[in-house]
Amino acid sequence: MRKCTLVLLMFLALSVATGAMAAQNLVKKVDNFIILVDRSGSMDEKYVDTKDKKIVLAKALLERMNAMIPELGYNGGLNTAAPAGEIQALAPFTVASYGASVAKVPTLIGANPTPLGVGLKALEPALQGASGRNAVIILSDGQENAGEGSLKVAAAMAEKYNVCFHTISFADTVSGNQKLLDDITALKSCGVATSAAQLADDAAMKQFVKAVFYDEAVASDPCALDDDADGVDNCKDTCPGTAAGLAVDASGCPIPMVVKLKVNFDFDKSDIKPQYHQELADFATFMKQYPGVSVEIDGHTDSKGTDEYNQKLSQRRANSVREYLVKKLGMDGSKLTAVGFGESKPVASNDTDAGRAENRRIEAVLKGVYKKK
Repeated sequence: MRKCTLVLLMFLALSVATGAMAAQNLVKKVDNFIILVDRSGSMDEKYVDTKDKKIVLAKALLERMNAMIPELGYNGGLNTAAPAGEIQALAPFTVASYGASVAKVPTLIGANPTPLGVGLKALEPALQGASGRNAVIILSDGQENAGEGSLKVAAAMAEKYNVCFHTISFADTVSGNQKLLDDITALKSCGVATSAAQLADDAAMKQFVKAVFYDEAVASDPCALDDDADGVDNCKDTCPGTAAGLAVDASGCPIPMVVKLKVNFDFDKSDIKPQYHQELADFATFMKQYPGVSVEIDGHTDSKGTDEYNQKLSQRRANSVREYLVKKLGMDGSKLTAVGFGESKPVASNDTDAGRAENRRIEAVLKGVYKKK
């Protein structure tokens, strides 16, 4: 017995979790809804081709509908017309609480007249206090013989309170006014019209509930999105949130500002020739517009020699430039670092004398300063 109980509890927990996951994929279409049930005398008649009275079928239909409405944070209300009455004021919707209200819908009618417009008018106080998108769902056969015309009342409410009217028709060949219900539904393009006969099918009921209450969220492809608008899609972007206007690399990361210093070195040398002194002086002047910015002085070589030797040579070249900038040009040594990259980052072919000369170079990388598009 304990084993069966445990299995049942696990099943219930899985069902709740599955329902919660399903709800996460749904987006509500309305914020507030009120269902208005017509209790006039004609609703006490049997629905054509059935053995049941219209009001009994209406209540049973509401019970089925209620079970299919997802709990997405709506406020739900329940009213009757003929006579006008409030069974549930607008309140946060749950299947359980709304189901308890549906159970209170009276199925004993008698010879009530049909002031459908009065029943609609009675919804106005609730709509006055509601914010967001509103829906009114009318269950009726459309007959009216007393009070203000329901179409006129509904039109005013649609305009004033942004109400979408949806109708579930119990009109039949014996009694009813289908045109009136259609006209009320058509007051706004969001209106949905159906009939009690159609909603006898569960698939049709689910479709009606979806049409009125929610949309299915479309799962977006992250690779089709570029949240920071840098030209690199989210799947490839390793630097999300890049500031607008910055140039980025293939990974979506801002490209640091690199100043190529025209300081080339003779083969196997790290001393700075006098012809490059002005280049370094110009760089020191340029850096005054970036006070406090750290700079990495990068040294590079051509491919002659071993990797280990070239690494050390490139470091000596970077150190030589850094020392000149600090000692000769007065730059802040705490903001300057020197890094040798050997032959690992050529900018020209190492197969020609000109290309190798170009690779024996110095670059200054400004930390935290990035290229603009």
